Amino acid sequence: MTRAVIRQTQDWANEELEDPAILEFSRRFESPSKPQGRLPDLPYNLDELSDANLMGLYAEFMAWLSYSKSELVQAEIKEERQENNCRIIEAEVLIGQWSDSAKGDTVTLAKARRDTDPRVIEQREKHLHSRAYRKLVEAVFDRCERSAQLMSRELSRRIGLSPKEVRNARYMP
Repeated sequence: MTRAVIRQTQDWANEELEDPAILEFSRRFESPSKPQGRLPDLPYNLDELSDANLMGLYAEFMAWLSYSKSELVQAEIKEERQENNCRIIEAEVLIGQWSDSAKGDTVTLAKARRDTDPRVIEQREKHLHSRAYRKLVEAVFDRCERSAQLMSRELSRRIGLSPKEVRNARYMP
């Protein structure tokens, strides 16, 4: 008879350890720090802002864009790690419950038992939490990106108008 020998569930599944890739990155680079204050709202009429105010707002959105992209990448890494931990724990529980007395069980029944195991439920909750956080950060990143693109177009429009206005002003009394 062949019997599968499994290792006990590792502490890595229960601890919130920093991902090795994030640690390696942190040793070589600095992540953008969180900008002060709240994420700004995009004004309805950008054309009413002065050039200085528009550039200040654009710089603020770019700071938030950098920060949210950094947070998004870290959230994606953590989500993938939690998903991987979930698969490992599921496999360990499934293998661990398969004994001579359970040989007659169907695969469906074995998977159902696995899915109700407290360790599997706990790890799935961690995975769902990390997935939800990643989606929320992604929404902030998308908002910042769209706002920065809109302000960039307004800045380009103003730059395109500037030479024409200067030329026309020479002929005006």
